[in-house]
Amino acid sequence: MILNIIAVALLAGVVGGALYGLMNLALVTPYIDRAVEIEASRLGESVDIAFRVWQKQGAILAGLIAGVAYSSLFSIVYAYMASRSSSSSTTTRTTISSGIILALIIWVVLYLMPALKYPANPPAVGDPETIYYRQGIYIAYMLISGIAALALALLRMRLVGVLSRNIAMIAAYAVIMLGAYMLMPPNPDAIDMAEDILTGFRVTSAATSLALWLMIGFMTSLLWSRTGLIRRRMPTT
Repeated sequence: MILNIIAVALLAGVVGGALYGLMNLALVTPYIDRAVEIEASRLGESVDIAFRVWQKQGAILAGLIAGVAYSSLFSIVYAYMASRSSSSSTTTRTTISSGIILALIIWVVLYLMPALKYPANPPAVGDPETIYYRQGIYIAYMLISGIAALALALLRMRLVGVLSRNIAMIAAYAVIMLGAYMLMPPNPDAIDMAEDILTGFRVTSAATSLALWLMIGFMTSLLWSRTGLIRRRMPTT
């Protein structure tokens, strides 16, 4: 059974990662190209075409690596949720719906919430000397979001009443993230980039990330249903 779960995670990750890489090439890369060209013109330099070609060629590989990594994380959470589920319904439609909803929740927690505080920026935006600081505060905010969501999800199981559990969990998460939003430091760098490039990059980045997570959720739940894993839930310890 463990080998089946690993195989499902790998396959879902490969499919989701391939979609992610292709979407990045088609949707996000044009905005990156424009941002790099603007920065090069400011510095009076020419764009390293060979380097950009190499980067684009590695987009699919990077997508596959990200897909497998995220799929592994998703599979752990999905397996745990399946082991805790008391529902007797194991139809393919129900299984897929639960997988997509879980993937959407994870995307909100790990991508959307951090992006509200620290939106994605294309290359050439920001001071290179602050890059590690910016990465640090972004990761810290993402960890706050992830740990808060995980802790509340575990606490949710102890509360009585499905409606009261959901309302309490959402309200508590909102309070925690509002506090984190107010207390965490802002982005230290001024954003000096054309508004259409900045908005386009952020929207397409969010769209490709969402597509990745939804595909992982769809493929994982579908394969769990097809292979019978959902009917052989791992025993709860």
